Amino acid sequence: MKIKSGVEQAVCILVILATQTGQQHVKSDTISARLRVSPSYLKKIMRKLVISKLITSVPGNSGGFALAKSPEAITMLNILEAIEGTSPFFQTEGLIQYVFPEIPAAEAGSKRLEAIFLEAQEQYMASLAKTTLAEAIHQTLNREKIELVDWNRALGSPDIAQLKEQRNH
Repeated sequence: MKIKSGVEQAVCILVILATQTGQQHVKSDTISARLRVSPSYLKKIMRKLVISKLITSVPGNSGGFALAKSPEAITMLNILEAIEGTSPFFQTEGLIQYVFPEIPAAEAGSKRLEAIFLEAQEQYMASLAKTTLAEAIHQTLNREKIELVDWNRALGSPDIAQLKEQRNH
């Protein structure tokens, strides 16, 4: 199973929003520049996060994006499901019955195979549900307190115009 790069990008977006000072909204240009992705691509990811109610969007000059929940209330499972969806990892297509039509147990074998993968998926999901965004940030920084940043004005942040120029070449 390969998880889309959008999951990692979503985690980065949520970390930016979780560490934004003064509960200000972060502008999409800032996020796009930080992730070095096009604004149109960013909108696809952000839309999934909004639909999943992980972030909010406020239009206008003073608008942008903010977390819809506290970092303690967002799990890695929430992020995965926002980007990847909730469909089962594996579903049989009747191949076992097709390949082994003369074996009466072929249908049972197909159901058993689905059950094996479903059980693995449930364990995987349960593991992701145990870790929150806040825990991941604390463990990564090895600190109890998360330092806040004004990402819209961060010193040393990539120049948005410069990053746009790099992307276009």
